[in-house]
Amino acid sequence: MGANPNFDDIVTTTLRNRSGKLADNATKTTALLDRLRRRGKVKPAAGGRTIVQELEVALNPNGGWYAGYDTLSTNAFEPFTAAEYDWKQAYVPCVWSGLDKLKNMGEFEVIDLVANRVKNSEKTLYDLVASASYSDGTGSGGKQLHGLGLFVVQANTSGTVGGIDRNANTFWRNQTGSVTMSATTVNIASTNPSLFLAALNSLAINCTRGSDRPDLYVADGIGYKQYLESLQPIQRITNPELGGYGFTNLKYFGVGSNADFVLDNGYCPAKTVFALNTDYIYLRPHPDRNFVPFGGDRIPVNQDATVRFLGFTGNMTASNLKLQGILSSTN
Repeated sequence: MGANPNFDDIVTTTLRNRSGKLADNATKTTALLDRLRRRGKVKPAAGGRTIVQELEVALNPNGGWYAGYDTLSTNAFEPFTAAEYDWKQAYVPCVWSGLDKLKNMGEFEVIDLVANRVKNSEKTLYDLVASASYSDGTGSGGKQLHGLGLFVVQANTSGTVGGIDRNANTFWRNQTGSVTMSATTVNIASTNPSLFLAALNSLAINCTRGSDRPDLYVADGIGYKQYLESLQPIQRITNPELGGYGFTNLKYFGVGSNADFVLDNGYCPAKTVFALNTDYIYLRPHPDRNFVPFGGDRIPVNQDATVRFLGFTGNMTASNLKLQGILSSTN
């Protein structure tokens, strides 16, 4: 009996059937990406030289009070501008050799092999995007996705985001805060949890504008521990919805807020808490390359193998940085 003639068809069918799940599952890799999905902030960008994110930067200064025949201003005012973000591309190969074909002659053996290869490729692609959601976009020679490491930083008066200079535009600067945090020694914050909460509350206040306030706090293990210890004198309140998605989480009831406080012990920077208003953060995938297979089979000229790629093209974008915040450690 020869090699399974349906092997490549099974690979194709498996990838096609799973492609509808890829984008959805990828956004569940971290609490940040999951929140963007559930709030409708995964917005495909269908094309163009760059990904354009519209910004409202100011209120009209030309209005005011008047009486009787006072002259009314007719000055034009343009409150909108835009940030531009480059396209970023990621891929993972799914590879099988000629020998794999020969060894897998039965239908079930083939499906099992393909399913496991595809799952591994999926996890790898998820991991690339999840880790990059905290990056500054400089990884892989500047080819990496933009993330919180670019949007929400301690050095908030320098650098360019979306083509807009932070130094020259105060509206484009995130909020910052600091407090002592330590994973190994008794420190000021854990000895006196009110200091950590005071710093967190100050950051939350600075990130609040009317009814606009952070809805998601993401912390590494050390930052999460500080918050957890600060709540131990009182009842801890968790969010069962996020818990159902597998995220370790608490609630932050402060500054009129009912926000989720979530642990990301994988990619969130050490000794860091992000205060995020996800109304203004987006994942912008291209609809034709949104965690899907692309390009068909590739057969190397000098190998007995077949390759098919899973890919993502897009970027993370932000439309308001002033309402985002970061709390990091002074030590």
